[in-house]
Amino acid sequence: MAKKQKEKKYEMSLKETFFWTFKAVKLLHKLAPGEMELDYADGITNTIFNYVDIYLMARLIDELATEMRPEKLILFAALIIAGKIADQILHYIFFHIKQYKGIFRNEKKQYMLNKKLTSLDFIDAEGQEIRDRFFKIKQDEDWLHLGLNFTYDVFGDFIDNAVMILGGVTLSVSFLFTKVPAGTKGAWFLDSPLLILAVIAILVLNTKLLAASGLRAYNIELTVSDASAKSHRMERHTEEILKDENRALDMRVYNQSSQIIAMRREAIDNGFAAMSKRITRGSVGLLRTAESIMSWVPDSIMYLPVGLKALAGAFTIGSVTQYVAALTRISNGMSGIFYNIINARINAPHVKKVFDFLELPNKMYQGSLTTEKRSDRQYDIEFRDVGFKYPTSETWALRHLNIKFRVGTRLAVVGENGSGKTTFIKLLCRLYDPQEGQILLNGIDIKKYNPREYMNVFSVVFQDYFLLSQPLGENVGCSKDYNRARAEKCLREAGFGERLESLPDGLDTYINKEFEPKGVQFSGGELQKIAIARALYKNAPFIILDEPTAALDPIAEAEIYKQFDEITGDRTAIYISHRLSSCRFSDEIAVFDGGRIVERGTHDSLIDSGGKYRSLWDAQAGYYQKTEE
Repeated sequence: MAKKQKEKKYEMSLKETFFWTFKAVKLLHKLAPGEMELDYADGITNTIFNYVDIYLMARLIDELATEMRPEKLILFAALIIAGKIADQILHYIFFHIKQYKGIFRNEKKQYMLNKKLTSLDFIDAEGQEIRDRFFKIKQDEDWLHLGLNFTYDVFGDFIDNAVMILGGVTLSVSFLFTKVPAGTKGAWFLDSPLLILAVIAILVLNTKLLAASGLRAYNIELTVSDASAKSHRMERHTEEILKDENRALDMRVYNQSSQIIAMRREAIDNGFAAMSKRITRGSVGLLRTAESIMSWVPDSIMYLPVGLKALAGAFTIGSVTQYVAALTRISNGMSGIFYNIINARINAPHVKKVFDFLELPNKMYQGSLTTEKRSDRQYDIEFRDVGFKYPTSETWALRHLNIKFRVGTRLAVVGENGSGKTTFIKLLCRLYDPQEGQILLNGIDIKKYNPREYMNVFSVVFQDYFLLSQPLGENVGCSKDYNRARAEKCLREAGFGERLESLPDGLDTYINKEFEPKGVQFSGGELQKIAIARALYKNAPFIILDEPTAALDPIAEAEIYKQFDEITGDRTAIYISHRLSSCRFSDEIAVFDGGRIVERGTHDSLIDSGGKYRSLWDAQAGYYQKTEE
């Protein structure tokens, strides 16, 4: 019983099914206006031309079976050929219009989902639950082919089937009024509506059995798919690892390739192989076999009334061809519509899943104030009794935090792991909102500013900064259309000038070889300079280094901070580091511990005080001896 209930979760009422289906159709039409009309018009015209072909072929057969007039045979043959040519011409016209207009629904749909993920509150977007939901939508599409794209196909098939039924009725309506010759045995039954009603009754019963079989099979498949979600994710994860050149060294030294291959094999064996075995064998295999057998019934049944009346001499051999083709298409159209409803009912929960994701709210207040454009960079920021804790934690990451930045100064933020340094920066950049207290920009709560406007006040070089495998200049300017002179100036200021002059393609040099064989694999220090140049290019009044040099030795780190201190100019600079080399270039140091600022002052005053900073300095003193010399 429990298993049955678990499978039932995929079923929706017809009312809910129609609601989510039409909502999806409206969204898809909005994403790519014109594509739906072109695709569906293509299907409709193809169906109409098929019926024209059936009618003309019936007349051609009649002519061959009777008078065989050459002019009639040539006319019917020419019309059949012309119809096929016209159908193909229209198909290519529809296709090329779509290509010319750039109507690419699938790409726009994926962009919409990606944009939603990146526009969510950062604290939500980085959480595993949201990413699981995003991944499951992708899995539904890749493995089960369910979701928005399937809605598009189902709706298009529904229209095609409706046109198929309408055209079939048009070509077969004369069948009902054509009487068998008088005196024919059983004429009363052959000319009676009872014959058609009997056929319809069989078709309805067969369709209901098909629906029940298909829905049951789909439910089992979807249940198995959910069970294999983790394996599916593992398979994709290992694929990404194998393509990641940054992991190549560890893979070689520790022979991780064998471990990764074992992980993939386990994912396939426990996921895809098990899923395929369950789907192709057992109850699902039997249900699908029964479906295949029952799908033959409609076509077979449709031959019965036509064959009986033809044997009784009611119409010509050409009409037999016309009626069999038309009635068969009516049957296929009816079965198709029933299948469309079944598929829409199965697909509706997956469509709802997409909309549930797209309609996730942004809890952070979205203000509308624009930040004042000041050439003197006079932006005062103050933390007033700020407290913050992560949604999954009961411990405060920061508590009772009070600090005010002096414009144009250098502030070093130091502390041990978990002391709250990075959380402090994320609050400053309004990636998070505090649960307690306020953060003020020029005396106004930062929540009242437009988020993008406010974020433009900051340039940040994070520890795990990210550069694209694109041209050097585009990485600095963060755009395809950037100021080349400004990008070059920033690279030189960041200490990348000599390296830039050595590059034959200059700013057009690709970072990495992923998309360009002539791309350059820059060193870690060179990449850091590029990241700093990007921060300088933005020209924000606040510039922040959040441990981007953690992978370097202390001496190299100190050199980068010294150089950076010289190029920040009148900007307000904030340095964050586990190591204390940056502190010697700072006007003030804030020492974090346990989510609070426990000390503030200059390097010399904090050394003399003998507090937390002094203990951190003494623990690392050996690293700085060469620097001091």
